[in-house]
Amino acid sequence: MEVCLITPWDQEGGIATYSERFADALEAVGIDVSVVPIKHSESSNPLAFTDIVSDVSASADVIHVQFEAGLFGQLAMSGVGAPLFFCALSQLGTPVVTTLHEVHERHSHRGIVGDYLLRARDYIIERLAIRASAVIVVHSSEARQILSSRHGTDVPVERLLHPTKDDVNRVPKAEAKSQLGVDDRVLLTFGFLEEKKRYEDVIRVLPSFPDATYVIAGGPRPGEGEAVQQRVKALSESLGVADRVRFLGYVDDSDIPTVFGAADVVVLPYGRVSQSGVLNDALAHRKPVVASSLPAFKEVEAEYSCLLTYESESELEGALQSVLTDDTTVDRLQSRAEVYASDVSWPQFAAKSEDIYDAILSQTD
Repeated sequence: MEVCLITPWDQEGGIATYSERFADALEAVGIDVSVVPIKHSESSNPLAFTDIVSDVSASADVIHVQFEAGLFGQLAMSGVGAPLFFCALSQLGTPVVTTLHEVHERHSHRGIVGDYLLRARDYIIERLAIRASAVIVVHSSEARQILSSRHGTDVPVERLLHPTKDDVNRVPKAEAKSQLGVDDRVLLTFGFLEEKKRYEDVIRVLPSFPDATYVIAGGPRPGEGEAVQQRVKALSESLGVADRVRFLGYVDDSDIPTVFGAADVVVLPYGRVSQSGVLNDALAHRKPVVASSLPAFKEVEAEYSCLLTYESESELEGALQSVLTDDTTVDRLQSRAEVYASDVSWPQFAAKSEDIYDAILSQTD
């Protein structure tokens, strides 16, 4: 079987890293993988993304699209090239699977008008993706419920939890902290520096942890990251903790084990997200995780008890206090992370994906 992945490729982090791991896992179960990279994601030309379809190999048995609106152009809003892309894809004749990495019921952070426009955009793109695809893959039950509510319960949606890469190099904490040049407890937020993360949550409770340094690791997301960093710096200065907030910028793959190794706790202070690969990386490194109480995180917490979630700053402070002072809490979270990593691995994810492909192809024979 040959699967063509349409995905960002050879980029820093995000869905590109996910897709590289996915491709490796598919090849490990005997599937040939070809890649058609999504380029020019910031183009304002809605026609710019129809050329992607012409690059799909004629020998591909299945096309698997890794979709997020921000990958398909920017013109007042993201995703302007997606409708024509999916229309072109539906004409190709090759079975399609589409993974929707972000599915949101609302976009209230954009105000009343912005929320209305973005929900209309989502509806149109999702309808076209559903029409072009034999199966839609999502990573949370919430995303599946939103799609069913918006488009009907007969939509073929498969929920597969975001897998964990478990063959990681786990650097001992003392060694990792020495390499980073930090002696304090380390609170780590990893990934793109971007608007959807509420770094301010952590900054505001940092005065309660005088022996802790907040490490923010990740390059700025184009068009927004620099402004976010300036805002975070201003808040940390006003609270007198600027000397304990450290920006690492983009972290090369070879340095990721050191950064995670140094962490006493990984904090995921998202304001909105459908799923997070950083959660899985943190669990792979067996790190305690404290995350905002979004449905995607609460779902994993309820099913595996391998992280703590918070709603208010006082709950965040309490969760961090528990992780930093109670070995029993840490031992429990690490033990549950072992279970999660065993259940939700890339080999198992690839095997389930192969089952989806086989089922689609059996229907077309």
